[in-house]
Amino acid sequence: MDKINIIKKTVEELLNTIHFKGDVSIDDLQSDDILVNIQTEHAGFLIGQAGANLDALQHIARILVNKKNEESTPFVLDVNSYRKQRIDLLKDLAENVAEKVLLEKVTLTLQPMSSYERRIIHLALVNRPEVSTESIGYNLERRIIIKPTN
Repeated sequence: MDKINIIKKTVEELLNTIHFKGDVSIDDLQSDDILVNIQTEHAGFLIGQAGANLDALQHIARILVNKKNEESTPFVLDVNSYRKQRIDLLKDLAENVAEKVLLEKVTLTLQPMSSYERRIIHLALVNRPEVSTESIGYNLERRIIIKPTN
């Protein structure tokens, strides 16, 4: 069985174990980015406040998948495209803040966010040489600053 089928079957088994119904689909966004989306009527429970339950569910799913695979297989678990919409929102935020930074020639600091979300911001602006990004702070207070390079 290939890694995609192992991931799908494992997530389906996990949902069954915790007594949730949902349809599991897998998108290969890029060769290294596997997005596993669960379509369900119980999205609120699976996502939790600010995605906390989803993060925990993803952690458990990764452990189970890695036990079945010969190698570690990273993937992102999503529910009703919550993370996908969040990624789009964060990319838009990064672009809007970068424009404001350039227009006003100021450094702006974003709200604290997870390492996953900070990575999205950094990657969204990596091809914008006129601005730079940097993570500052510690633990739950870690955030990104965006500043002009000139």
